[in-house]
Amino acid sequence: MYFAYVSGIAFILVGVYLSYRRRRVHPLLLLSISALSFSWIESPYDWAMYAQFPPGLPRMPSWWPLNVTWGGLPSSVPIGYVSYFVLPALIGAALGRWLSAKFHWRRPITLLTVGLLVGFCWAFVFNAITGAHFGNFYYGYVIPGLAIFEGTKHQYPLYDSLAMGIEMMVFTYLLGRTDAEGRNVIEMWADKKSKTRLQSSALSIAAVIVITVVPYLLGVAMPVLPAAATGWLMRVTPAAAFATGLDSRIAVPAATATLVVRRNRRREISPGGIKASLVVAFFLSDIELSHADLRRRLSNDYRAEAFRTDERRPGIPIFVSSRPARTRW
Repeated sequence: MYFAYVSGIAFILVGVYLSYRRRRVHPLLLLSISALSFSWIESPYDWAMYAQFPPGLPRMPSWWPLNVTWGGLPSSVPIGYVSYFVLPALIGAALGRWLSAKFHWRRPITLLTVGLLVGFCWAFVFNAITGAHFGNFYYGYVIPGLAIFEGTKHQYPLYDSLAMGIEMMVFTYLLGRTDAEGRNVIEMWADKKSKTRLQSSALSIAAVIVITVVPYLLGVAMPVLPAAATGWLMRVTPAAAFATGLDSRIAVPAATATLVVRRNRRREISPGGIKASLVVAFFLSDIELSHADLRRRLSNDYRAEAFRTDERRPGIPIFVSSRPARTRW
C-alpha cells in the first residue's frame, strides 16, 4: 500500500518537473494522468475477475464510481495505478529502443512486442506472486485450464496477465515512440490540430485518456464475455479457504450461475432461457456464497436448488444451476 502511494506520487512529481522544463506536457505526465483516469475501472474488473483484498485495507468511499469490489475498492488503487502501469512501460520503452538500435528492428513493432512481453511478465510477478501467493489479494474463481494453482487460494488466472500486458503495450509504445523533440505520436498529432501549446496540451491529455481507456475496457471484458457466452462461468474453479478474516466466503457475481425466479412458481427453463437469465442477472446484483454451500449446491445430480432469498428483493429466491441444460423445479 505504501509503495503505491510513494511511487505513484513520485512519478507524477517527476512528470510535472519534466513538463515544466520543456514547457509542455511530458509523455510521462500524460501517461500518469491517463492511469489515474481509468483507475475507476479496477473495481468492475475486480468484480469480473472475482478478486478480493484483505478486509483490513482502507477502502474508497461509497461514492466511488462502480465500487463493486468485494468489501470496497482499496484506497491505494487509484494512485497505485500510476506506478503499476508507468514503471513497466518505462522498462519496456528502454528495452525496446535498445533492441531496435542494436538489431535494426523497426521501432514500432519492437516497442509493441516488448511492451506486451514486459507487461505480461510484470503483471504475472505482481499479481500472481506478490499478490495471490503472498496474500495481498486472491482470486475466488478462475476458468479451468487458463490458470495456475487451480483450486487453491493461490490460484491465478493467466488471462489477467494478458489483459494487463495489452494495456502496458500501449503505454510502452506511447513512451518509446518519440521524435527528435521528445514528442510522442499523440503530441505530434495534437500540435498539428492546435494553434497554441495550451490547446495542444489539452488535446493531448484528452486523446491519451481515450486511447488508453479503450484497450483497458477490452481487457476488463476479455475474461467475462467469452466465458459468459460459452458457459465457462458455470464451470469455474473455486479457490480454497481464504485468509483469516474473509470467513471463507467469496463474492459471487450473479452472472456466475444464478437464476432469479418468482417464489412458488414452477417453470421449465431452456438452455436459451438460462443464458438470457445469466445476461440479465449479470447486471442486477451480487450474492455471497460460502465454499461449502457452493460444493453442496453443485454436487450430485446438479439440480437447481433454492439456497437463499435476496434481501434486496424480498420474496424472490435465487436458484443455482451448474449446467446449461433443461432444468425443472
